[in-house]
Amino acid sequence: MISKKGMLTYSCVFLATTVWPQVPSPMEGGGVERRAVRVQDSIQMTRLADPSYVQGGSSIGHVAHFSPDGKRFAVVLMKGNLQEDTNEYSLTVFETAKVFGSARTRPALVMSSSTNREAIRQVKWLADNETVVFLGEHPNESPQIYAFNIRAKTLVRLTDHRAPIASYDISADGKELVFYADPPTNKVLEAEQTKRDGTVISSQTIPEILGGACYAFVPTVHEGEQLFVKHQGEAASQIAVEDVILNIQPPSLSPDGRYGLVKVFIRNIPQRWQGYRDPILHGIVNERRMAGASSRLTRYMLVDTADGNVSPLLDAPSFSRADGFVWAPDGKSIVLSGTFLPLDISDSTELESRARTRYVVEVTLPDRKLTKVTEKELKVTEWDRATNTIKAEPGSSLTTTLLPEAYKKANSTWEEIPWRPGETVSDSSIEVTLDENLNTPPKIFVSDSKTKRRSLLLDLNPQFVNLHFGKVEAVTWKATDGHEILGGLYFPPDYITGEKYPLVIQTHGFDPSRFWIDGPWSSAFAAQALAAKGFLVLQVGGPTNPEDDTKYVDTTQEGPYEMAAYEGAIEFLVGRGMVDRNRIGIIGFSRTVYTVKYTLTHSKFRFLAATVADGIDAGYFSYIQFPNEAYEHLNGGAPFGQTLQLWLKNSPGFNLDKVQTPIRIEAYSTYTLLGAWEWFAGLSRLGKPVDFMYLPHGTHILMNPGDRMASQEGDVEWFAFWLKGDEDPDPAKHERYARWHQLASLQKQSNDDRLGSVNSK
Repeated sequence: MISKKGMLTYSCVFLATTVWPQVPSPMEGGGVERRAVRVQDSIQMTRLADPSYVQGGSSIGHVAHFSPDGKRFAVVLMKGNLQEDTNEYSLTVFETAKVFGSARTRPALVMSSSTNREAIRQVKWLADNETVVFLGEHPNESPQIYAFNIRAKTLVRLTDHRAPIASYDISADGKELVFYADPPTNKVLEAEQTKRDGTVISSQTIPEILGGACYAFVPTVHEGEQLFVKHQGEAASQIAVEDVILNIQPPSLSPDGRYGLVKVFIRNIPQRWQGYRDPILHGIVNERRMAGASSRLTRYMLVDTADGNVSPLLDAPSFSRADGFVWAPDGKSIVLSGTFLPLDISDSTELESRARTRYVVEVTLPDRKLTKVTEKELKVTEWDRATNTIKAEPGSSLTTTLLPEAYKKANSTWEEIPWRPGETVSDSSIEVTLDENLNTPPKIFVSDSKTKRRSLLLDLNPQFVNLHFGKVEAVTWKATDGHEILGGLYFPPDYITGEKYPLVIQTHGFDPSRFWIDGPWSSAFAAQALAAKGFLVLQVGGPTNPEDDTKYVDTTQEGPYEMAAYEGAIEFLVGRGMVDRNRIGIIGFSRTVYTVKYTLTHSKFRFLAATVADGIDAGYFSYIQFPNEAYEHLNGGAPFGQTLQLWLKNSPGFNLDKVQTPIRIEAYSTYTLLGAWEWFAGLSRLGKPVDFMYLPHGTHILMNPGDRMASQEGDVEWFAFWLKGDEDPDPAKHERYARWHQLASLQKQSNDDRLGSVNSK
């Protein structure tokens, strides 16, 4: 059944409708007494709206968006509105000269999104220093490009595209636009054709086929985004691109608007690329793909906005962690980093060098003349107009303790010059930063690099003074195989030393510099809300030596390696006398769904409850949906012939008989719904307790407030039920607990059967 929120809940006992949890009213007044943290507090928390920040990333793209003259800057924030089931986005503009005085804090513009997309994103200033352009949307409308004039307070929609716009760029004068958009679908026409001719199955996925008219477009390796160019006063024109655009990087316009740069996944890899010596690249060049699918290799395509012509910027792949580019201020050239160079040369020495080396290189336009800047693994980030200097950061594979480097163009050559720390390409001395740590909520500060003055600009969440947060402590422990792990331990607010607490392990990332109420993700995790219910919560990060990870990812050792980290964490906390060994739960999300499922089927430890949310599991059914080498690497080969035995040993789905834990499954799309079906069907057939929640309109990292409540609040109650025997007395949740009590009866029967089997031996 489908509830009014569009959420499906499955159980091995019966099919049930989930009733939406009521939202408690805000605390009256501003009393001194603090209350416990709830999931609602995380959803309604005001955050910086930068996507990389909101979605668990350590890096921040932009805290402040400065106007070209530096006299103003904009800050975009977001928070959830549970009553309206929307996310509210606000854009506040500050006068740079007044930030240490009576800085304006009232938003200039507020927009709300009823989807999983941001209502205000990709903020850009035009050259007039008073117009802010962004990609945005109103409730029940698809994303379009808007221009907001901060002086006149006018909002103008620049596009009226028939399909959602995914990303864009605009010239400084606002006269040229380039954007990606989802392909439109004509479901009525498709239905008529199918009725007449049937459906030819070629490269479609199972969700696409079964979804029919309900299938929402998601860019795939077979069909990517569409590219459009729009001149001021004219309709947008589609630009044909043979390769696949997946919007991993927005399109970019040269400063003069004459050229556009787009990054594509290549369908047909040139034969001459076999000559590159990089072993990983060479493997991708030769890997098997489904008909019509793109490869995993990317390259840059140059778009002439005047005539719509599209051609490769270089006949070479862009394949590096240092991948990046910057336009020359006059738009007459572009500098790429982390790129190979074409192999169409006769000089044998140069050819050998190009086959092995990635470069930072300048490409002039339109003649495509190449000038090498350096062979170092650097990522270009800026091109300073005043000094004709580019800034390049160390590649992410190198140590972050290295300083950036600078290169200056003199005539037709590039020379390395000393980098002076603290220098910026901006004329403004004002810096806007977001400050936070494990136990300090984020606040935005402004500082002056010249006067060293520093001041609070925005306290994003003053209401937090009324909340009793549990302390968070960065901890390290030894995995059972010996490698060391870093993580974060959330304590109950009223923690008592010497008492043994139930433990919930959250997997998939930890950053000691971040203030995370939930953990790194808003899907499934709810660390502070769980701590408030009397749990210790361990957020598992990664190894203290990052090189340890690279040895085991995508191998048959990935499951055992991660299982050792979880087992070591239990031994560590039990050894400190903090945790009750018999009351332990675990949550897997995304990639760690596989490692948690591996642990549940292969570990000597018993977990009292588990959640696995929207991820891969290296199972046979998932493999049949999406045949790929990754699952073969994890299990030791293909599930056919001699290597089938390795699947029987390694794949969690072939070891469901060993599961002793009540499982809560969460799926947020048709892809993961089908991928999770193996465990749901198998555990149900074996008479083991399994609860299955489907959010058909969710995204992998949940954004919608309603979806987040269903996932996060549901998990808090799931672990409270199994690890503590607690139930929410809300009458609206009676069906949920009735279902779980039937699962508990199944669990008791399963335990009795297992004990009977042991005693009979």
